Amino acid sequence: MVHLYLGTFAREALLKAIARSRGWMETILSDKTASFDDIALSEALAERHVRRLAVLAFLSPKVVRAIADGAAPSGVTVSSLTQALPHAWADQERLLGLG
Repeated sequence: MVHLYLGTFAREALLKAIARSRGWMETILSDKTASFDDIALSEALAERHVRRLAVLAFLSPKVVRAIADGAAPSGVTVSSLTQALPHAWADQERLLGLG
């Protein structure tokens, strides 16, 4: 069986999106920002885009580590993660073949 792993460009894009979403959630949770709409306005993005990426803030640490190490499957993209990401970390890891 051949395993294809995440390329450098895809990995960097994913890590940037994860970091960005974590930053957004931190501003909301710390009451520095009231809403996704406020974030969208400040970043010149659509509010829907901000909401869609926000789920990346809740990725399993094991998934984030696999992405950072380049060990995540090649099909893992920002779009694929934000479309059908399970809430439970164990389910996220299973979905990506990590556990």
